[in-house]
Amino acid sequence: MIASVKRAILHILDAASGVSVYSDEELDVSDPSINNFITKHIEKVFEDAGLRKGEFSENSGFKYHLSEYAKDEGYFKTMSQFIAKRMYAGISQSENPDSSDLIVCDCIINDRPILAVLKCDNKIGYTHQVMQEEGKVKNQIINHYAILPTTSQKISECAFISMDDSIIRYKSKKRKIDGETTDLIADILLECIYDISSRESVNAVKKIAKKVTEENGGDSLETLSKMKEYITENIEEGEEKYIETEKVAQKIFDGKPGMREEFMEKIEKANVPQRVEMNSYAAKKLASNVKIVTDIGIELTFPAEYYQNSEYIEFINNEDGTVSIRINNIGELINK
Repeated sequence: MIASVKRAILHILDAASGVSVYSDEELDVSDPSINNFITKHIEKVFEDAGLRKGEFSENSGFKYHLSEYAKDEGYFKTMSQFIAKRMYAGISQSENPDSSDLIVCDCIINDRPILAVLKCDNKIGYTHQVMQEEGKVKNQIINHYAILPTTSQKISECAFISMDDSIIRYKSKKRKIDGETTDLIADILLECIYDISSRESVNAVKKIAKKVTEENGGDSLETLSKMKEYITENIEEGEEKYIETEKVAQKIFDGKPGMREEFMEKIEKANVPQRVEMNSYAAKKLASNVKIVTDIGIELTFPAEYYQNSEYIEFINNEDGTVSIRINNIGELINK
């Protein structure tokens, strides 16, 4: 993916101490270090499979301010301060308020105009301090209470709003506010209606498929291997694709109509969409390998397509009810 930042502003939200500082000036995005910090964080999280997709509610305040900014670019500071104040209100009212820096930026991602909101949680770190006592230099180690996440770390709460169609993609943490579990980004900031994320959907599909198989006396390992095969076969690198739950059911419960019907009923009850959008990176992570952990402590990881290929691996059901695993055609053993 390619991201470029047009403009950005940073606001300080220190709910732990009750102090918030709203900036009147934008960041200098022509500064390479500032630009690199923002773009690296965007690139790290923008294609995260944990992002949920949403649409604005009719009376969303965020939607109103976004439309005002679309009419007048000079409205950027006002819009960003509205965003920061909404975030601060939610954080400060929660049972466990935290401290963060909030970056709001207008950017281009994959040739599309995007408004990004990045909540950068502050960490406690250490730094040095040079002191002078009685004419002597003393180097000291001190706590620093507002360390921003490094570019190698992934931001845990963010939102990306497409400014050409208002489609939302976001990630957030649940918080207790006035005794109720609340989604800070969706409920407080964006005021949007949202779906479960791609990762949540796929995990739900896997869990339901495994449960249906086990309840009907089937081989859950075979079921999950077939699902991974389906994902691998249907996701092409570099393209947006969908996992269709009906096709998953046909693949893993081929010749078992009763189990297939039960699976689809449970999928519908779990509110899993019929088409789960995924990018190639997320699909690779989910479909790359099958991992087995035995009751004697041995762990085995292998490509999903090897499960039913006796040229590489065999599962043997013994008469005493135990299972033996035979690995074939090993050319070299590497000790890691």
